[in-house]
Amino acid sequence: MNSGNLLNDLVRTGKLKRQNTNSEYLNSMIDSAKRNYDAAIMVSGKIDEAAFKLIYDAMLQIGRVVLLINGYRPNDGEQHKTTFVAAGHILGKEYQDIINKIQRFRIKRNDCIYEAKGFITTAETGSIFKTFKEFWAKVRAYLEAKNPQLKLFKDI
Repeated sequence: MNSGNLLNDLVRTGKLKRQNTNSEYLNSMIDSAKRNYDAAIMVSGKIDEAAFKLIYDAMLQIGRVVLLINGYRPNDGEQHKTTFVAAGHILGKEYQDIINKIQRFRIKRNDCIYEAKGFITTAETGSIFKTFKEFWAKVRAYLEAKNPQLKLFKDI
């Protein structure tokens, strides 16, 4: 199924909603993602579970920016999952490995929050940091091409 059909299906089934936005709002989302990243750096090695969740939230915010810049927002009870599914399709096949990793992190985060199934390990925190850097580098290039007026951070 091509990306256009998938996005149309997600809209039709109520998982996505069309939404216009502006650069100011997108920049505030990007700034928030950067603040989450910075906070994760500060607690990393001390409170791995908090660092993991902060980095996850930063990736979620960046994924939402990808949707918003394309005129969509998630609109269902599975907003995190929908965000990454739709963002992955918008970004293209070369992003699929990263999106798959992020989906595994989403499940791990949900287990910690909703099921209390153990803690985040230092290795898992290191892995999510690495994935975030890879994800941001690729998405940053995509966003730069899509809207050169966005204020995209570089220092990670």
